[in-house]
Amino acid sequence: MTLPRSSIPPWASFASYLGSELASCSNVQVGEHRPTIFLSVPTGQFLAPLIVAGAFSATPKLESHEPKLGESFRAAGFDGESQVRDLEVKVVSERFFDTPDVLFYEGPANYKRKFDRPLIRLPEGVPDDRSVKVLTEKDWQIITREFKRFKEKPAESAEVWWTLHCLSPVVIIGESLEYVDKQRVELLRDVPDWIDERVRPLVAYSKPGVYSADRLLHYPYSYLTIDADKKRPWMRMLKPRLVVYTSWRAYYRRVRSAFSSSPAVVLVNRRVQRSEVEAAALVYHDPSVKFEFLKRIPAGFGVRVSLDVSEPDDGRMYGIDEEQDSESY
Repeated sequence: MTLPRSSIPPWASFASYLGSELASCSNVQVGEHRPTIFLSVPTGQFLAPLIVAGAFSATPKLESHEPKLGESFRAAGFDGESQVRDLEVKVVSERFFDTPDVLFYEGPANYKRKFDRPLIRLPEGVPDDRSVKVLTEKDWQIITREFKRFKEKPAESAEVWWTLHCLSPVVIIGESLEYVDKQRVELLRDVPDWIDERVRPLVAYSKPGVYSADRLLHYPYSYLTIDADKKRPWMRMLKPRLVVYTSWRAYYRRVRSAFSSSPAVVLVNRRVQRSEVEAAALVYHDPSVKFEFLKRIPAGFGVRVSLDVSEPDDGRMYGIDEEQDSESY
């Protein structure tokens, strides 16, 4: 499909704007409410990658924690060379401007990094084999070169910029994920100007690992199937920047505690009539939630706003008929 190379159409601009606004909402704590937007659309074509691109323009969100001298823990972070991966770290006694140093223990070499570098402490249960390298030397050269092209640097270095986006990723959950990725490729190929040049390298990044639930926090975005978190309770404790459900079915079948602290958008495809009817019947539109983007809804789109409670990990799911036809694009 060849897309028009004219100015960005209103619906595409709205999708990016929606992603940016939602991803800018703060992640919440258990018991608090996160905003969930149900976007009723004639077709979901190209919406998911545009929403993801918009979300990348929002400031990454990382929870901070005060390090204790002598403390050891597992964390995801930059390894001092060219990788964002899992590390065994120890807070050592040396100090730099009154900030403890962190010593990364990786194989025969130790990498000392200052604690102001981005790190996320990993929850219990994360597999031990996640520390493998995910980038090649060529990958890192491309990332560094793209960062240098930015007229206004979004971070002090390519290392910090890339790490922040990996540790505050966008998660896309649903079915037909290969089709969503194909749309991403087509957008970059045919209408790259629809995507802000400051986030284009993030959208352009592609590795098989983005489909792996066990590689979360190693990539700027991840594609997950509906059941990816059923056997990974550790994953439910993570707080992505934004969660995109590619269908009503994906949202309805979710583990209720999974990513429930992050803002979310649910694409409801009107071509799947049952999903439209169920969403209308089961989603309460909360008129008290005021978003500026609600004033910019393009023709043919419908929006419901709900406040979901962030829940502790109890493994509960919403029920759905297993024989129900899957939604698709």
